[in-house]
This record gives sequence, C-alpha cells and structure tokens, in this order.
Amino acid sequence: MNTRAPRVRVFGTMLAALGCFTVDAWFVGVLGTGVLEDPKPNQTPMDSAKPALMCIQAGVALIAGLLLSWAALKQLGDVAELDLPVENEEERYGLASRMLHWTTAILFLSLFPIGMFASMIPEEAWFRNYYYVIHKSIGVLIFILLFVRLFWNRKSKRPELDPSLKPGERRWAHRVHIILYVMLLAMPITGYMMTSYHGFPTYFFGLELQPLWDKSDAYIIWGTFHKYVLPYVLYIVLGAHILGALKHHFIDRHSAALKRMVG
Repeated sequence: MNTRAPRVRVFGTMLAALGCFTVDAWFVGVLGTGVLEDPKPNQTPMDSAKPALMCIQAGVALIAGLLLSWAALKQLGDVAELDLPVENEEERYGLASRMLHWTTAILFLSLFPIGMFASMIPEEAWFRNYYYVIHKSIGVLIFILLFVRLFWNRKSKRPELDPSLKPGERRWAHRVHIILYVMLLAMPITGYMMTSYHGFPTYFFGLELQPLWDKSDAYIIWGTFHKYVLPYVLYIVLGAHILGALKHHFIDRHSAALKRMVG
C-alpha cells in the first residue's frame, strides 16, 4: 500500500491551515502597533470601515484554519492512493494547475489585508514603506502568474465543468471564472497605474520600477477603482465562488466538483 500520497495530502491541508493561523498571528501583531486604533486620516468616508474589515478577515482566517485542521484529521484515516499527473485530466486538474491555482489564490487573498493595513499606517511610521514594497511585489508576481496560468490552460486543456451542475449553475460558474480572471488582471494594473500617476515607483522585491509617465491627478481615478470599487466587487464574486463550491459539496452532495481541484 502506498502511504506517501495520503501523507502528502495531509501535509498540504495542514500547511494551508498553518497559513490561516499565520494570518491571525500577524493580525495580533498588527493590534500591537496601535494603527487600527489611530490610523492616518481617512481619504474617503469608506476608509473608516477598514478596521472592521480587517477584523472580519482575521475571523474568516481563523474559521478557515480550524476547518482545514479538522479536514486534515479526517485525511489521516484516508489511505486512498493519490496518483496525480502534472497535466490536467478529463475529470480533474493536474498538479501544475493546482499549484498555480492555490499559489495565486493565497497570494491574491494576502494582498487585501496587507494593502488595507498599509493604507492605514501613518506617514511617519518606520515600517510603512516595507508594507508597500511587499504589497507591490506580490501584485507584480500575481500578474506574472496569471499569464503563466493562461499559457498552461492552453497547453493542458482544463476539465469540463462537473456534469452534475444544472444549466443555470454552469452558466454562472463560467461567468464567475471569467470575472475572477479579469480581477486578477485588473487589480495589479490599476494598482500600478495609481502608483505611477502618484509619482511613486513599483517594486518587485529587489527591483525598483520607476513610473513611465509624469505625475498626474489621474491617480485619483485609478485609486478609486483599485482601493474601493474592485475590492468590494471581488468580495462578492469570490464569496459566491467559495459558497458555490461548498454548496455543491455539502448540500448537493456533488463530491466530484470539489475534488477536481483538491482531491
């Protein structure tokens, strides 16, 4: 009997749980900075919601971490062999697609609390620029991964949607996937445009990318989309995506739908 595959599966689930708990540990550290209680002055009335949103995100991370830990304990009793090829199969995603999917998802989700907190840090705080460097670097990395993922989707055909889905569900699943890809493209682009028109460089870890055009008040328009419009659209779309997957698995009992990407 091959026990390596179940162990790898459990390790992956526990690693995801650890990532969620790390978010909460970071949030506890953020509470110690005093920024949430005394942030820099709001630029718009919507900025006043940021502390509450960060608390909600920390709560979601805690719940997700607990659920993932519970799933890992259940997987300890699963001795089924997981034979996963690199390329996609007819009914499930392969190793490469899964790695790209979850890496992009984790990085993308991390952008929101980091960026939200960075925008709240007072100008004089010594650690403010470090958060912007990390936030911008992750944004550039996601932009690169998006094109790697699009290339791989053409090279290795994606599985068809689960046949158990109703026609309406299939249409909405397709629309949500398209919107998520558009968001993966729109968020880095609007962030880059906002930063550049504001006269600031964009960072990719050790590289510093200078603006390609002069400073302009156009940063206000790009910033409105990047900081206020797109994030709230994403909360709705991503929430629908996650709730839809959970509904198919737990309520409709379509276990194959979720296992296409995780099993």
